[in-house]
Amino acid sequence: MESESGKSSKFDAVDRAVAILAALGSASGPSSLSQIAREVGLGQPTTSRYLSSLVGHGYVERDGSGRYVLGIGVYLLGQKALQHRDVRHLARPQLEALHRRYNETVSLALWVHKELVVIDCIEATQALKQGATVGLPNPWHASSLGKSILAWLDEETLNVLLPPSALDTFTSKTLSTRASLEAQFQTIRALGFAVDDEESSLGGRCIGAPIFDATGRPKGAISMSGPVSRLVSEEIPSIGLVVSEAAKEISRALGYQESPQPRIRTA
Repeated sequence: MESESGKSSKFDAVDRAVAILAALGSASGPSSLSQIAREVGLGQPTTSRYLSSLVGHGYVERDGSGRYVLGIGVYLLGQKALQHRDVRHLARPQLEALHRRYNETVSLALWVHKELVVIDCIEATQALKQGATVGLPNPWHASSLGKSILAWLDEETLNVLLPPSALDTFTSKTLSTRASLEAQFQTIRALGFAVDDEESSLGGRCIGAPIFDATGRPKGAISMSGPVSRLVSEEIPSIGLVVSEAAKEISRALGYQESPQPRIRTA
């Protein structure tokens, strides 16, 4: 059996290796052996041994000048970690928080091939309510979920998702042309959310915000829906900010790092 001291020694070794990786991750550029040793508080011979092992496993690389940087192995592990994250699981706490705060229907939808499909929904407990149905697609141009994603896509991708001619009309307020739809995109990007103002069903209002993955691609959106009598026009800006921040939290959990400038993403 392994002694407790042996276990402690192994744990110390892991801590040291992690400390070295963290030091390289926070460095502004390639680091020398002496810089790394000083950063992690180890002697240079000990630090050199750990670095040699990490280089051998591909988690650290050594450049032409003998300095060290994080290796491709760290990137590959990170990509696998992101791939294994369940968007529904990550989004659920944000949906529940929105539901507790407003007691309106909140939904999560994902961009699947050419469709926007609702995969989770918490309905309002009030008698009069609006909302989507899990498993069914939402119209891209007539839902806040869809518009919040479309605003970040390039022309080629929009041509794939939207018909070339007139858009389907659901109510007298539905945006029926590409021009009228695209006229909202700049505002949607600036605000961080989109509004379905009785465009999919009369008497209903919906506020949605996009979810981005680690590459910056909008992969889905969340929304809050309710009757216009409760989601009044005057409160749209404040509610929109709350919904947008919830979507940003989900995006960050997926590895997205927000850019200071809007980035248009393709499929």
